[in-house]
Amino acid sequence: MSDPVLRIEGVTKRFGGLVAVRDVTLELPRGAITGLIGPNGAGKTTLFNTVSGFFKPSGGKIFFDGHDVTGLAPHLLARRGLVRTFQGARVFPKLTVEEGLRTAAHLPSAGRSARQPVIRDAMHELGLDRYRNVVAGSLPSGLMRVLGIAMAIQTGATMLLLDEPAAGLSAEELLNLQRIIRNVHAAGVSVWVIEHNLNFLMKLVSHAIVLDAGSVIADGAPAEVTRDPRVVEAYLGVQADAEP
Repeated sequence: MSDPVLRIEGVTKRFGGLVAVRDVTLELPRGAITGLIGPNGAGKTTLFNTVSGFFKPSGGKIFFDGHDVTGLAPHLLARRGLVRTFQGARVFPKLTVEEGLRTAAHLPSAGRSARQPVIRDAMHELGLDRYRNVVAGSLPSGLMRVLGIAMAIQTGATMLLLDEPAAGLSAEELLNLQRIIRNVHAAGVSVWVIEHNLNFLMKLVSHAIVLDAGSVIADGAPAEVTRDPRVVEAYLGVQADAEP
């Protein structure tokens, strides 16, 4: 793979005697939507937390845009363009939608009028313009999730890590989320998504990674990954067995 946006070399994360992520080595294509799947407890969120600076790796190296960013704090990674969202939407609950977007963009008072079209365009593109004056904490969960993604984009992200963005959304909200992620990707942002909803995810991604027990067991095109016997046994097979 030429010029990956993110390169992970031998990353391990331990919590005492528990190894949550074990010697993970990956390259993520620049400008792609990549999926990260695996059974519960596989280490997906721990890997995201380690890559995005919320956990320090116990071993290994992380390179973003060709630079060694191992152990950098989340705010320093965000300044470089690597930003993550969380399973539960994190917004400014007492601010309006527009105020939250302005805060995420770190706009100085003197520059707000010059940047206003950028904020307005973002709200329109993500379907939030009708809610610009609504207090974020009063939004339905689906819209709050969208606002969290919008705030991440407003930081100037060039790579966005989404942790289970589809959890708990209705069918209509899922379609809207797919559209939003595609639009973010079309704007030049590399996207890495953890998701348990495989039907949702496989319609989006061009590259898929599977974790099991903290280790990568498959990495490649979605069609190839989902046919891998190790994946069927570790993840897809478990799901299939649970269905009537």
